[in-house]
Order: sequence, then C-alpha cells, then structure tokens
Amino acid sequence: MSDDPENLNDWRATLNHPAMGVALRIAKSVVRGMILFAVFFTEIVALLLAPIVLILGIGWAVLPAILKMVETQGQPHDLFGGVANAVPREILFGGMAITPTMLILDGVLLIAVAALCRTFETIVSSET
Repeated sequence: MSDDPENLNDWRATLNHPAMGVALRIAKSVVRGMILFAVFFTEIVALLLAPIVLILGIGWAVLPAILKMVETQGQPHDLFGGVANAVPREILFGGMAITPTMLILDGVLLIAVAALCRTFETIVSSET
C-alpha cells in the first residue's frame, strides 16, 4: 500500500460507509453475545453444583459425629461405632485428595462464582 492520498481517501471512504457501521455493530453484538453466553453458562453450572457440593461436604463432615452420638446398648452400638470409624477422612480421586472441608470450601467458592457472574451481568445490562 502506498502513501498516495487518493488511496488513503479510498480507505477513509470505506471506513465511513454506512454498511461498515452496521457490520461493526453486528460484530460487537456477536462478541457480546458469546461473552454473555459463557457468563450465563458458568452461572448456571455454579448454581446447580454449589448446593450439591456444599451439602455433600457438610453431610460428610457431620456423619461420623452423628453416628458416634447414637447411644444404644448392645449390638447396634457396636454396629454404629464401626460404621463411624469406617467413614473415610479423605478420598483420593484422580490424584487429588477430596476432604469434607475441601467440598465445603468448593461449594462456597461456587456460590461466589455465581454471584460474580450475576454482578457482571448486571453491569453489562446497565451499560446497554
């Protein structure tokens, strides 16, 4: 491309053409739509998984204590005591140790991710 003034005027005319403005608005809408899709999808997945992970973590954390609190006589007491001791403190899954505390923290973090997505959606919708 040369520095010929006529050639530069052709580019300016192309950029100022009404169709270029429409094309830029369409491109902006497509990009914004893809970003909002990713944010909405992330929010929905976080909202679905957060209570499940949180309840599993809390249930796993309190299960041994509940089983040990059972005060019965005879054979059922031994059964519940054995079950309480059989509840694992951690599970190795894919090279990662999963603990009740980790599940609880992950549930809280998923709630935070959902709140962050909702905040982002609110900011974007107020700018429109």
